[in-house]
Amino acid sequence: MVRRGNLILVSAVLASLAGCTTVEESLELRKPTARLLGVKIEDASLQGATVVFNVEVENHYPTTVPALGFSYAVSSGGTLFLVGSSEVRMDLPANGSRTISLPARIDYVKALSALTNAGPGGMIPYEARLELTVNTPRLGPLVLAMSREGQLLLPAVSTKVPEATPGTPKTE
Repeated sequence: MVRRGNLILVSAVLASLAGCTTVEESLELRKPTARLLGVKIEDASLQGATVVFNVEVENHYPTTVPALGFSYAVSSGGTLFLVGSSEVRMDLPANGSRTISLPARIDYVKALSALTNAGPGGMIPYEARLELTVNTPRLGPLVLAMSREGQLLLPAVSTKVPEATPGTPKTE
């Protein structure tokens, strides 16, 4: 009788452990995933530029999941030349995927000064690391880390002087 009780107890413990594994596995499968598709720099001028990170995000939850913000670091040949973070407010669709563009405004002239082997109009190899923070219903805030290597075009700096707007003529 004692032996049968021990067998039932051991079976119950094993069943509960298997249940925990199943819960962990199901939570793991439900985490959103993200993949960095590419990086580009746009609108370069003496005042700054916009760096755009294109990210494919897949949401496995049956409800929308809000993206809260992201941080980034981009280097070339071991030299870090873009680093920062930015807030973002967008919803990721329920049970689906979406490609999103995450823009950040940078000091382009300062970023270029860190690169001794390249200048505006040049193509450089890059390594990018990005962390996107999303707020999941079950796990709360979750950081999705991703990285990518590739080639980045450094756009030429626009030195356009803004046109003067017509004013009111002065009378003397």
